[in-house]
Amino acid sequence: MKSLKRILTALFIAAVTTAAAYAGPSLQSRSTLTQPDGGSFAAVKRGDEFMHWYETSDKYAVLKNDATGCWVFALASASGGLAPSSVPYSEGASAPDGAVKNFIPAKETVNKLREKYAGPASSRTSSAKAAAAKTWTSNPVSGERDAVFIRVNFQDIKFKSTAGDSRAQIWGAEHSVRRYYLDQSHGELSIVSADFGAAGRKDIVEITMTSADYNEGKHPDRLLSDETYGGDYYKSHKNEVAFVTSVLKRTGLDFGRFDKNGDGIIAADELVVYLLFAGYEKSASDKTPSVWMHAWESWDGEGAEHIVYASNDIILGHWSYGGELSELMVQSRDVSLPVVGGIVHELGHQICSLPDLYDVAGANSGLGVFSVMAGGSWGCRSGGVELPGATPPNLDAWSRKYLGWDAPEALTPTGTSVSLICGTPRNGNFPIARLNSPYLDSAYEYILAEVRNPNAADWDGGIGGRLESRGVDVPASFKGGVLLQHIDERSGSGSLGGGNDFNAYTEQGHQGNMAIWADGDPRAEEAGQGSYLSLWYAGNGMKPDTYFYGTRDVAVAKQFSGIELSAFSPSGEVASVAVTQAGTGGGGGCAAAVFPLLLLVGALPFIFRKKK
Repeated sequence: MKSLKRILTALFIAAVTTAAAYAGPSLQSRSTLTQPDGGSFAAVKRGDEFMHWYETSDKYAVLKNDATGCWVFALASASGGLAPSSVPYSEGASAPDGAVKNFIPAKETVNKLREKYAGPASSRTSSAKAAAAKTWTSNPVSGERDAVFIRVNFQDIKFKSTAGDSRAQIWGAEHSVRRYYLDQSHGELSIVSADFGAAGRKDIVEITMTSADYNEGKHPDRLLSDETYGGDYYKSHKNEVAFVTSVLKRTGLDFGRFDKNGDGIIAADELVVYLLFAGYEKSASDKTPSVWMHAWESWDGEGAEHIVYASNDIILGHWSYGGELSELMVQSRDVSLPVVGGIVHELGHQICSLPDLYDVAGANSGLGVFSVMAGGSWGCRSGGVELPGATPPNLDAWSRKYLGWDAPEALTPTGTSVSLICGTPRNGNFPIARLNSPYLDSAYEYILAEVRNPNAADWDGGIGGRLESRGVDVPASFKGGVLLQHIDERSGSGSLGGGNDFNAYTEQGHQGNMAIWADGDPRAEEAGQGSYLSLWYAGNGMKPDTYFYGTRDVAVAKQFSGIELSAFSPSGEVASVAVTQAGTGGGGGCAAAVFPLLLLVGALPFIFRKKK
């Protein structure tokens, strides 16, 4: 038997190489909140698991007073968050003194919450963070990944959907979690059902918790929420560890066999464990019992009560989970949420070590609808044929580059005319262009360009439906535009293990992966999640801001990159734009060279392409 000391040492190593906790963004769709007296009002859910609230049409933050059941005006708390007042909200009502409007949590507040949620292992990784690479340059992922998805019924609530429904969405030949990663990786990453030896391969396991299990078999609900304990994540983590341990035991399966390298830890690249809860998904629901979709891990150094023992002395390092139901998507009735987008997002963390690409500090939406690691996890096809979460859009260009799945073709404007042609998956050339500065160091800072089409027949069709659900109708004639991403791989700590901070807003600073929108600044308050008007095409937008940050130091002013983009072609799956080396005067000098840049729609899996 391995010694506990050896196991804890191995877990500590795992803890410093993977981040501890990640939560998906809220649905951010307008819904109707009802007061106990029958009055109602419209509001949008904001934030994520670490901090969430509702925002009314007149921009007030509101919270639910659990004691009275009323939705009340929110006040600023001493910790930098929100606290409920005693004044119920109604449209046109007088707000109490101190009522919070246009709430954006302070960066320091969010960071403190995330550090607490990351657990004590995180607090002891400062030296490891300092020694780790400081740039997000590459994390190639390929091969097979064993995964098991466990549907958990409880004594007080059961699934409304069937195991067959889950199996189709996760493992189906088309339009499933497995297909998504096959398509994005061009077949490099394959999620396979876990082989439990004599028990056989298990893709979906369904159990019902009994009175002998955690919480007497009832849904854990608020026992897994830090809010129950005044923000004490030690207590909620302890409860979650006990619950996950109880679930694994109830399955009767031998999880210890997945410690393939014999280090005492079942790492995410050895087995993915995802729990599907009967009950409500809190990121898209206000009903109980509920959980907020997230990923977490065992902690080192705090005793056995913070470690999930999967089998004897073998530790489960990581797990993810999410709830089943929402009443916010279809008013007045509960529906089973599509699981594709949410699971794809969480596995983006667990398998691929991708950071969240929404702003984890809460100031803006980051890449918004254009990345599954941001608001795109709620993507769906247009026409009302799907609920949010059914069709997540393609991974953004940087994520595919980071994972080694697409290699951008680089262009640096010089005195030599170059024609850059990007192809489609059909011919093996992939549609990402990387624009480097002719004047500044572009080793870590550059611009990526690809075409995104909200009306596409493939995964990017999920952008169109998501926009539609937010009241933005994409014209049927629209066939795509250029998405520009300003990348600075020096942003944040350099890896998910160092911190989920690549796209965190910093005051007077910058984020690591932000779109250059044609219809405004995505970093601005109330910028939203983007739309088809955020893409570049003829007649839309003025002139892209291609200035570089030039340094990690946020006090240094932006620097002229020498990249000038103009003459975008009309909307279409093939786009061209003139790439000009501008003079050092800041864009007013003569052009040294003009390059035709041809792009095809981004990463369209061939299986979803329309036949010509």
